Amino acid sequence: MGENFAFFLPIMMASFGVAFLIVWGWGAREAGWWSGAFFSVATGFAVPVAFDFLPTDLWGIVADTAFATGFLLFSQALLTRWRPNWVLGLRIAIWAISILICSVALMHDIVPLELVSSDFGCFLLISVPLIAGRGQLRGWPDRALYAAVTLVALDNLLRGSSVSFTLPGGVAFRDSQYAFLMQALACMFGLFLALAALAAAMQDVLTRYRHDAHVDPLSGLLNRRGFEDAVARLDASGSLIACDIDHFKRVNDAHGHGLGDRVIVALADTLRALAPAEAVIARFGGEEFILFLPGADPAMATGIADAIRLRFAEQAASRLGLPGPLTASFGLTSLHRADRSIHDAIARADSALYEAKDKGRNRVAIRPALAPAGDAQSSRAIA
Repeated sequence: MGENFAFFLPIMMASFGVAFLIVWGWGAREAGWWSGAFFSVATGFAVPVAFDFLPTDLWGIVADTAFATGFLLFSQALLTRWRPNWVLGLRIAIWAISILICSVALMHDIVPLELVSSDFGCFLLISVPLIAGRGQLRGWPDRALYAAVTLVALDNLLRGSSVSFTLPGGVAFRDSQYAFLMQALACMFGLFLALAALAAAMQDVLTRYRHDAHVDPLSGLLNRRGFEDAVARLDASGSLIACDIDHFKRVNDAHGHGLGDRVIVALADTLRALAPAEAVIARFGGEEFILFLPGADPAMATGIADAIRLRFAEQAASRLGLPGPLTASFGLTSLHRADRSIHDAIARADSALYEAKDKGRNRVAIRPALAPAGDAQSSRAIA
């Protein structure tokens, strides 16, 4: 067994354990399992160094337990991603049986049996996620991770199947081809596995951060930033609707902010249910929502706005247990080539919205594309 490997592998595995612990702190759900797995495997590879300081046969049991535990945690990390807690009882049974056989083999000084039991136990533990992961791969990080796991599984299977060749009788374990191949292949495949798992976990973290940056947590709709990014990717033609819950402040004051939040969710659900699939819907803040309808002319947009208005007025109050009516007002405009940005259309729709409020609420008002936006801010006090 090379001294370089003996010192390098535990440090490499422990370093990845620390890296995954940091990523776990960022909210990657499976990173905690990866961290524990790499720390366990690092412990197993550190046993030869510990043996030099305190020679005892008990280190063999420690190594076998550490490797089995590491692979059990590897499988848990992978299945957390692909199929949470699948056959957990079976995997724990494989882990326990593998350690038991290894312990018995060590007690009777049957090293080949110990190695075969350890390798096949690890192979079975890491193979379970390969079965569960088929059909669950969501992109290149998952495919790279699946490939790395496949290599690790094959490494354990082939190494366990070739013990009689790589550890001939009379050759000490530390001087055997088995020990060299174990550490050399663990270095290569372990590095591949760690990097693939880290890439997959980091992609999840970045996806979650992007989602949080673009989605309103209360309504589940896009926020202002998400709306702007989504519209920027579309053809700048169609209609835009601004809507606002009537007398929302009264609802909050009379029934509390908890019910106010439920009112916002109710309107968001109505918008999702009645807007076309291609519509871009966002909550711009408070009780105000914006819908962009790509390719829709004013007549079509008016029909959609009126359907939303009627559904909300007819169902929202009764579903939420409110004694009085619950309505919303709508302002509509179309995009125009002269618009400098989507915000010009939003300003016109906003003006139309407050025109609807001025005229009695619970209605749809239209502002033509070439009409000036007016001073929407002066009407903000009307709710």
